[in-house]
Amino acid sequence: MGICCGECHVELKSDDYVTLDEFSTLRHTYCGYDLIAELIKDIGTYRNIKTKYWFSRERTK
Repeated sequence: MGICCGECHVELKSDDYVTLDEFSTLRHTYCGYDLIAELIKDIGTYRNIKTKYWFSRERTK
């Protein structure tokens, strides 16, 4: 199981557009509609966020 959206709990796909907030929570852009702009740290595709931030990479066994 991969990393899921913090709002709807659906697994994120590489081409999904997500927001990353200051609490390191990933949400689909359409799920985080009530998120305050000052709390948003980054916006982009899950693939780009995953490569940019080490903590969002999936663990390998």
